[in-house]
Amino acid sequence: MLQGRGEELNRLASFYEKKESNAVVLFGEHLSGIHSVWREFAEGKETVFLKATPASEREQAYLWAKTLSWSGDLDFDYSFLSVFRAASSITDSRNREKKLLIISDFHLCLISGTSFLDDLFAFLKESSKDSPVMVLLVSENFRWVKTDLVNTLLSMNRKIHGFVEVKPFHFIDLVCSYPNAEFDQMISFYSILGGFYDAYDAFLPALSLKQNIIGAFLLPAGRFRHYGMHMLEGVFREPSVYATILASLAEGRNKLNELFVHTGYSRAKISVYLKNLAAFSLVEKVRSFDTPGAENTKKGMYRIKNPIVKFYFTFIYPHESELALMTEEEFYKEFIENKIEAYCMDVFPAICEEFVILANERGFLPIEIAKYGEWVGKEGNVDLIARDNSRNFLFGFCNPNKGAFRDETYLKLISVAKETRITPDYIYLFSLDGFEDKLLARVGDKENVFLFDRSDLC
Repeated sequence: MLQGRGEELNRLASFYEKKESNAVVLFGEHLSGIHSVWREFAEGKETVFLKATPASEREQAYLWAKTLSWSGDLDFDYSFLSVFRAASSITDSRNREKKLLIISDFHLCLISGTSFLDDLFAFLKESSKDSPVMVLLVSENFRWVKTDLVNTLLSMNRKIHGFVEVKPFHFIDLVCSYPNAEFDQMISFYSILGGFYDAYDAFLPALSLKQNIIGAFLLPAGRFRHYGMHMLEGVFREPSVYATILASLAEGRNKLNELFVHTGYSRAKISVYLKNLAAFSLVEKVRSFDTPGAENTKKGMYRIKNPIVKFYFTFIYPHESELALMTEEEFYKEFIENKIEAYCMDVFPAICEEFVILANERGFLPIEIAKYGEWVGKEGNVDLIARDNSRNFLFGFCNPNKGAFRDETYLKLISVAKETRITPDYIYLFSLDGFEDKLLARVGDKENVFLFDRSDLC
């Protein structure tokens, strides 16, 4: 089992330990591992599980009534309130522990009205008197939870007792989950699948990266063969337009004007579509850390945020014709093999940033970080800029390639850093394969320069 879910489980436990009945929403992005979280949380608890389907309110109550009737002879009037009462009554009455009712995909119950919520709050009020219940409302429609559900509750003047978001896990959690796997392999996995818990069923450490990519992305029955398009078709009315924009971003057209020139769509239309993609965490706007050298930054930059979608639109979407004609082995050799190492190294700055933030939480840094971010300049990037409340600055630079961190690369990065118009108090250099002797001699015994390689990051 992948690690890194302690925070979510602890928060759920804090709600469960309350004496009164309560309702908690557990939500997150598709593949984030929500179902693994509630399953682990439910272990050892008196639990009833119900899954919503696309149906009218009455039909959904009827379907749930049929499900619950398998546990005994129950009488229903096919309302949600009756279902909640029945779910609570079929558990072990001798057990004095709080009962747990889990409702998956609960957002489907609110498509045509608010009866579900009305009955839920009525049930919570009456159940608190004798037999408290925790109702765990589960949804992978995280955008709906953050917008529509919140607005519905405000209009009803109601409050859910808690919201627990299951976020993508960190790289360190992946490394800890596969202690016997090669570090470089984990970097490759993370660059393609990100922190999406449920995606890792498709990649096996015992197989090579090539074998995993062919099995998950290239074979006709591969789990992610059509993932990028299926994501768009599931949430947008014009998937072809969104696909065009994502394909353009994947090819490196990251500015609004570049997208306008390539796609032919108006700038206003592109802006709206980018906003919609960002709402579903498929795209993000690149924001540079605020420095006195703001005029030297690239502005209006966008990039694909979802790593699986990024891989699909980088390697598969542009070459659907070739994939239909070639074997998977031929396709991999032609379109992926020579590019995959550089592609996977793009995630290295995020891994290094995570390392710095974790070191900060443990008090291992020369400063206590109050704010941090990347800096995207016209002449190059600073992978990490962090400062404390006394305005002491730490700059982080990552070797963009495998192999030793070269002295000339270091000098170029230091030149780029000057464009920020900040003099760093501390410099962190990261390289998977160590540092060139010339660079080691240049750095010498400087007390404000720190070097890290793969042994430090593992």
